[in-house]
Amino acid sequence: MTTSSSTLVIAALGYAAATSQAALIADSFDTDSSGNYTVIDDSNAASGDGTADGTVAFAFDYSTIGIPSAPRSTGGTTLGLRMTANDTANDAGAADHTTAFHNLVLSGSYRITVDMFMQVEAAGGTTEFAHIGFASDATDFLSIFTPVAGSGQFLAMTGDGGSSSDFRHFANGIPVAAGDASYLNSDNTTNATGDTYQSIFAGGDFPGSPGNRWTTLTIDVIEGGNVTYALDGTPIIQTPTESVSGRVGLGYADVFSSVGPHSVVYDNFEVEAIPEPSSSLMGLLGLASLIVRRKR
Repeated sequence: MTTSSSTLVIAALGYAAATSQAALIADSFDTDSSGNYTVIDDSNAASGDGTADGTVAFAFDYSTIGIPSAPRSTGGTTLGLRMTANDTANDAGAADHTTAFHNLVLSGSYRITVDMFMQVEAAGGTTEFAHIGFASDATDFLSIFTPVAGSGQFLAMTGDGGSSSDFRHFANGIPVAAGDASYLNSDNTTNATGDTYQSIFAGGDFPGSPGNRWTTLTIDVIEGGNVTYALDGTPIIQTPTESVSGRVGLGYADVFSSVGPHSVVYDNFEVEAIPEPSSSLMGLLGLASLIVRRKR
């Protein structure tokens, strides 16, 4: 039996795909998994004002608030993690923040994947941000401003394009400003008007923004390499990896004192390890490459 060079290449690449990832976290939120998380909000955070005015609901049936099943859910389930902020006027004049950190401390290289739905009233103007990050020490909530807080690296995003910085990331202890080359659009903008954001979120209630629709966020964290944030498979930010060790957090915040019926729902939260290529794989790839050269 003769094996073609292309067959060997395909086999090598198939082996790479089959061994590239191993599950570390897999939470569909179909059951109450709150025991696996540490919730940090204004009542217990290092930067908190002492009063929390939001909710965190695990295994929440989001169909009750008109949200369809997430695109990666199995069997059309509609249970997820829902967060709200500034639910009442009792905390008047204050911003409100919440982050749920998974208790597993990660290291090495890994991929974070989560479906998210930012529910926004039709008028927009929420002043609310979702925050998703990694390598945190979980002593403070994640917040892009009012106040700037958190550790590790994270992405903050609005649902309605109501900020001049609708997609912004945090690294080296600071929010990274518009104009930085890490923002992968023609103007390096953080505003939802950017061409990359408009392409991902065409049409809908808020063009350029994920409000009132599902989007899938992936964060590829490569130790000694780069962090890549992507929405629905399209990279929007790429920046050097500062740290890999710590916890992953899913959060929500209202950075002003507004009260409104907005929320974020997270579903199908996964973290998969990305191991270094094994010596056997590298040998197989080298052999395939050698055969291809000899066949030419």
